[in-house]
Amino acid sequence: MIDEEFSTRGGVAYVDSGVRSWGLGYRSNKNATWPLARLRVGTSDLTVTSLFGEFRVTRANLVSISRFGRVPVLADGVRFVRNGHDGAVIFWALRAGTVVDELQRRGWPVTDSS
Repeated sequence: MIDEEFSTRGGVAYVDSGVRSWGLGYRSNKNATWPLARLRVGTSDLTVTSLFGEFRVTRANLVSISRFGRVPVLADGVRFVRNGHDGAVIFWALRAGTVVDELQRRGWPVTDSS
């Protein structure tokens, strides 16, 4: 396991937890574009911070983490769902593959559902 925290800037969208891909049915409740959101990933928790506040995921409240594709190269993200929160949070990253690698290096399970 890695001890240091990984941190990166990106965008964020708050969506219905049933949304699994970009297209039909995609509608966000709140959006913040790059660089107005930050993802911090540690071994025991991860946090998405934006002008909408803080979305914190722990290993105890995690439901799922998955890739979320929108427009290849221009917008690719990671979708987080946790217990106790209506909806899902998508963190948009310029290098979503790097975000997924850093999550997995710290033991976070990520599925590919883009």
